[in-house]
Amino acid sequence: MAETFDISAAFNYGLNRLATRGGAVLVGIYVLYQIVAQVSFQSLFVQLAADSFSADQLDQLYPLAIDIPITVSGVGILLLMLGGLVLSVVATRALYSNIDRIPTTDHTRRLARTVVVAFVVLVIYFLMVMIGTVFFVVPGIFLGVSFVFAQPAVILEDAGVLESFKRSWGLASGNRLKLFGLGVLVTVLGGIVGGVIGFVGAFVPLFGEYAIAGVTGAASVFGLAVLVGVYQQLVPAARSGAGSDVDPGVGTRL
Repeated sequence: MAETFDISAAFNYGLNRLATRGGAVLVGIYVLYQIVAQVSFQSLFVQLAADSFSADQLDQLYPLAIDIPITVSGVGILLLMLGGLVLSVVATRALYSNIDRIPTTDHTRRLARTVVVAFVVLVIYFLMVMIGTVFFVVPGIFLGVSFVFAQPAVILEDAGVLESFKRSWGLASGNRLKLFGLGVLVTVLGGIVGGVIGFVGAFVPLFGEYAIAGVTGAASVFGLAVLVGVYQQLVPAARSGAGSDVDPGVGTRL
Protein backbone atom coordinates (compact mmCIF):
# COMPACT_ATOMS: atom_id res chain seq x y z
CA MET A 1 0.00 0.00 0.00
CA ALA A 2 1.39 3.43 -0.99
CA GLU A 3 2.38 5.91 1.68
CA THR A 4 0.12 8.95 2.03
CA PHE A 5 0.49 12.37 3.61
CA ASP A 6 -1.45 14.88 5.66
CA ILE A 7 -1.91 18.34 4.11
CA SER A 8 -2.35 20.15 7.44
CA ALA A 9 0.85 18.53 8.76
CA ALA A 10 2.72 19.73 5.67
CA PHE A 11 1.42 23.28 6.17
CA ASN A 12 2.37 23.21 9.83
CA TYR A 13 5.82 21.96 8.87
CA GLY A 14 6.22 24.91 6.49
CA LEU A 15 5.06 27.46 9.07
CA ASN A 16 7.27 25.96 11.78
CA ARG A 17 10.30 26.12 9.52
CA LEU A 18 9.61 29.77 8.68
CA ALA A 19 9.38 30.57 12.41
CA THR A 20 12.94 29.37 13.09
CA ARG A 21 16.06 31.53 13.05
CA GLY A 22 17.32 29.60 10.03
CA GLY A 23 13.97 30.06 8.31
CA ALA A 24 14.20 33.81 8.79
CA VAL A 25 17.72 33.76 7.35
CA LEU A 26 16.50 31.86 4.30
CA VAL A 27 13.61 34.27 3.78
CA GLY A 28 16.03 37.21 3.98
CA ILE A 29 18.34 35.60 1.41
CA TYR A 30 15.44 34.80 -0.92
CA VAL A 31 14.10 38.36 -0.63
CA LEU A 32 17.54 39.77 -1.45
CA TYR A 33 17.76 37.35 -4.36
CA GLN A 34 14.37 38.52 -5.65
CA ILE A 35 15.41 42.18 -5.46
CA VAL A 36 18.66 41.57 -7.33
CA ALA A 37 16.76 39.52 -9.92
CA GLN A 38 14.20 42.28 -10.43
CA VAL A 39 16.94 44.89 -10.80
CA SER A 40 18.71 42.74 -13.41
CA PHE A 41 15.58 41.86 -15.40
CA GLN A 42 14.18 45.38 -15.31
CA SER A 43 17.51 46.87 -16.34
CA LEU A 44 17.58 44.50 -19.31
CA PHE A 45 13.97 45.30 -20.28
CA VAL A 46 14.64 49.04 -20.14
CA GLN A 47 17.54 48.64 -22.56
CA LEU A 48 15.43 46.51 -24.91
CA ALA A 49 12.38 48.80 -24.76
CA ALA A 50 14.18 52.15 -24.80
CA ASP A 51 12.97 52.97 -28.32
CA SER A 52 9.36 51.98 -27.67
CA PHE A 53 8.53 53.90 -24.51
CA SER A 54 9.23 57.30 -23.03
CA ALA A 55 11.55 57.72 -20.05
CA ASP A 56 8.58 58.42 -17.76
CA GLN A 57 6.80 55.27 -18.91
CA LEU A 58 9.91 53.18 -18.35
CA ASP A 59 10.33 54.64 -14.86
CA GLN A 60 6.74 53.69 -14.10
CA LEU A 61 7.02 50.18 -15.53
CA TYR A 62 10.50 49.36 -14.26
CA PRO A 63 11.22 51.43 -11.13
CA LEU A 64 14.15 49.24 -10.04
CA ALA A 65 16.04 49.48 -13.33
CA ILE A 66 19.54 50.91 -13.28
CA ASP A 67 21.62 52.20 -16.17
CA ILE A 68 23.94 49.30 -16.98
CA PRO A 69 24.99 47.82 -20.33
CA ILE A 70 22.75 45.14 -21.75
CA THR A 71 25.60 42.62 -21.68
CA VAL A 72 26.13 43.21 -17.96
CA SER A 73 22.45 42.68 -17.12
CA GLY A 74 22.35 39.61 -19.39
CA VAL A 75 25.37 38.01 -17.73
CA GLY A 76 23.92 38.95 -14.35
CA ILE A 77 20.72 37.05 -15.16
CA LEU A 78 22.69 33.94 -16.12
CA LEU A 79 24.64 34.12 -12.86
CA LEU A 80 21.38 34.57 -10.98
CA MET A 81 20.00 31.41 -12.55
CA LEU A 82 23.05 29.47 -11.35
CA GLY A 83 22.86 31.13 -7.94
CA GLY A 84 19.18 30.26 -7.70
CA LEU A 85 19.93 26.57 -8.19
CA VAL A 86 22.67 26.67 -5.56
CA LEU A 87 20.32 28.44 -3.17
CA SER A 88 17.58 25.90 -3.85
CA VAL A 89 19.91 23.00 -3.02
CA VAL A 90 21.12 24.51 0.25
CA ALA A 91 17.64 25.70 1.27
CA THR A 92 16.02 22.32 0.57
CA ARG A 93 18.59 20.52 2.67
CA ALA A 94 18.34 23.10 5.46
CA LEU A 95 14.54 22.89 5.52
CA TYR A 96 14.91 19.12 5.71
CA SER A 97 17.33 19.08 8.65
CA ASN A 98 19.59 21.28 10.79
CA ILE A 99 17.97 24.54 9.66
CA ASP A 100 19.24 26.53 12.65
CA ARG A 101 22.83 25.57 11.87
CA ILE A 102 22.74 26.67 8.24
CA PRO A 103 25.04 26.26 6.43
CA THR A 104 26.50 22.91 7.52
CA THR A 105 28.77 20.64 5.52
CA ASP A 106 25.75 18.41 4.87
CA HIS A 107 23.90 21.35 3.32
CA THR A 108 26.74 21.91 0.85
CA ARG A 109 27.94 18.34 0.25
CA ARG A 110 28.66 17.40 -3.39
CA LEU A 111 27.30 20.81 -4.31
CA ALA A 112 28.66 21.06 -7.86
CA ARG A 113 27.44 17.58 -8.81
CA THR A 114 24.03 18.19 -7.24
CA VAL A 115 23.55 21.53 -9.01
CA VAL A 116 24.40 20.00 -12.40
CA VAL A 117 22.05 17.04 -11.94
CA ALA A 118 19.31 19.28 -10.50
CA PHE A 119 19.61 21.56 -13.54
CA VAL A 120 19.24 18.64 -15.96
CA VAL A 121 16.23 17.36 -14.00
CA LEU A 122 14.69 20.83 -13.97
CA VAL A 123 15.03 21.19 -17.75
CA ILE A 124 13.54 17.75 -18.41
CA TYR A 125 10.73 18.41 -15.92
CA PHE A 126 9.91 21.77 -17.54
CA LEU A 127 9.87 20.29 -21.04
CA MET A 128 7.66 17.38 -20.00
CA VAL A 129 5.15 19.66 -18.28
CA MET A 130 5.17 22.14 -21.17
CA ILE A 131 4.65 19.45 -23.79
CA GLY A 132 2.02 17.74 -21.66
CA THR A 133 0.19 21.04 -21.20
CA VAL A 134 0.05 21.56 -24.96
CA PHE A 135 -1.84 18.28 -25.20
CA PHE A 136 -5.10 19.34 -23.52
CA VAL A 137 -3.49 20.62 -20.26
CA VAL A 138 -4.38 17.55 -18.16
CA PRO A 139 -1.29 15.53 -19.19
CA GLY A 140 0.87 18.48 -18.16
CA ILE A 141 -0.74 18.61 -14.73
CA PHE A 142 -0.40 14.85 -14.35
CA LEU A 143 3.30 14.92 -15.23
CA GLY A 144 3.93 17.97 -13.06
CA VAL A 145 2.40 16.28 -10.03
CA SER A 146 3.99 12.89 -10.75
CA PHE A 147 7.52 14.28 -10.91
CA VAL A 148 7.33 17.09 -8.36
CA PHE A 149 9.72 15.17 -6.07
CA ALA A 150 12.40 14.64 -8.73
CA GLN A 151 14.53 17.57 -7.60
CA PRO A 152 14.16 16.81 -3.88
CA ALA A 153 15.30 13.26 -4.66
CA VAL A 154 18.44 14.65 -6.31
CA ILE A 155 19.10 17.12 -3.51
CA LEU A 156 18.27 14.95 -0.50
CA GLU A 157 19.07 11.45 -1.72
CA ASP A 158 21.85 12.17 -4.23
CA ALA A 159 19.74 10.45 -6.89
CA GLY A 160 20.74 10.50 -10.54
CA VAL A 161 18.56 11.87 -13.32
CA LEU A 162 16.58 8.74 -14.19
CA GLU A 163 16.55 7.56 -10.59
CA SER A 164 15.07 10.86 -9.43
CA PHE A 165 12.11 10.61 -11.80
CA LYS A 166 11.52 7.00 -10.86
CA ARG A 167 11.68 7.94 -7.18
CA SER A 168 9.23 10.81 -7.62
CA TRP A 169 6.80 8.61 -9.55
CA GLY A 170 6.75 6.12 -6.71
CA LEU A 171 6.27 8.77 -4.02
CA ALA A 172 3.45 10.47 -5.94
CA SER A 173 1.64 7.19 -6.58
CA GLY A 174 -1.73 7.26 -4.88
CA ASN A 175 -1.25 10.91 -3.87
CA ARG A 176 -1.61 12.78 -7.14
CA LEU A 177 -5.01 14.34 -6.40
CA LYS A 178 -3.89 15.44 -2.94
CA LEU A 179 -0.66 16.87 -4.36
CA PHE A 180 -2.61 18.73 -7.01
CA GLY A 181 -4.98 20.11 -4.37
CA LEU A 182 -2.05 21.16 -2.20
CA GLY A 183 -0.45 22.94 -5.13
CA VAL A 184 -3.68 24.78 -5.91
CA LEU A 185 -4.09 25.79 -2.27
CA VAL A 186 -0.55 27.19 -2.01
CA THR A 187 -0.94 28.99 -5.34
CA VAL A 188 -4.28 30.55 -4.37
CA LEU A 189 -2.96 31.78 -1.03
CA GLY A 190 0.09 33.27 -2.71
CA GLY A 191 -2.11 34.83 -5.39
CA ILE A 192 -4.35 36.52 -2.83
CA VAL A 193 -1.43 38.07 -0.98
CA GLY A 194 0.29 38.99 -4.24
CA GLY A 195 -2.91 40.58 -5.55
CA VAL A 196 -3.20 42.84 -2.51
CA ILE A 197 0.46 43.87 -2.83
CA GLY A 198 0.03 44.42 -6.56
CA PHE A 199 -2.97 46.69 -5.96
CA VAL A 200 -1.00 48.85 -3.56
CA GLY A 201 2.00 48.78 -5.87
CA ALA A 202 -0.09 50.23 -8.71
CA PHE A 203 -0.20 53.49 -6.74
CA VAL A 204 3.34 53.36 -5.33
CA PRO A 205 5.44 51.42 -7.88
CA LEU A 206 8.73 51.40 -5.98
CA PHE A 207 7.10 50.21 -2.77
CA GLY A 208 5.21 47.61 -4.76
CA GLU A 209 8.40 46.18 -6.24
CA TYR A 210 10.04 45.74 -2.83
CA ALA A 211 6.82 44.38 -1.34
CA ILE A 212 6.51 41.86 -4.16
CA ALA A 213 10.12 40.80 -3.58
CA GLY A 214 9.34 40.30 0.11
CA VAL A 215 6.19 38.29 -0.53
CA THR A 216 7.82 36.23 -3.27
CA GLY A 217 10.83 35.47 -1.09
CA ALA A 218 8.72 34.36 1.87
CA ALA A 219 6.33 32.41 -0.37
CA SER A 220 9.26 30.63 -2.06
CA VAL A 221 10.66 29.44 1.26
CA PHE A 222 7.23 28.46 2.56
CA GLY A 223 6.31 26.54 -0.60
CA LEU A 224 9.64 24.72 -0.55
CA ALA A 225 9.22 23.92 3.15
CA VAL A 226 5.73 22.50 2.52
CA LEU A 227 7.11 20.31 -0.29
CA VAL A 228 9.89 19.08 2.00
CA GLY A 229 7.29 18.41 4.69
CA VAL A 230 5.29 16.24 2.29
CA TYR A 231 8.47 14.51 1.14
CA GLN A 232 9.36 13.62 4.72
CA GLN A 233 5.95 12.10 5.25
CA LEU A 234 6.15 10.00 2.10
CA VAL A 235 9.71 8.71 2.37
CA PRO A 236 9.72 5.39 4.29
CA ALA A 237 10.76 5.72 7.91
CA ALA A 238 13.44 3.05 7.63
CA ARG A 239 15.94 5.32 5.85
CA SER A 240 19.02 6.22 7.87
CA GLY A 241 21.12 9.36 8.33
CA ALA A 242 18.44 11.89 9.27
CA GLY A 243 19.58 15.17 10.78
CA SER A 244 19.11 15.79 14.47
CA ASP A 245 16.06 17.98 14.03
CA VAL A 246 14.18 15.62 11.72
CA ASP A 247 11.13 14.22 13.45
CA PRO A 248 11.23 10.54 14.36
CA GLY A 249 9.49 8.32 11.86
CA VAL A 250 10.30 10.37 8.76
CA GLY A 251 12.69 9.39 6.02
CA THR A 252 16.02 10.70 4.88
CA ARG A 253 18.21 10.40 1.81
CA LEU A 254 19.28 7.04 0.44
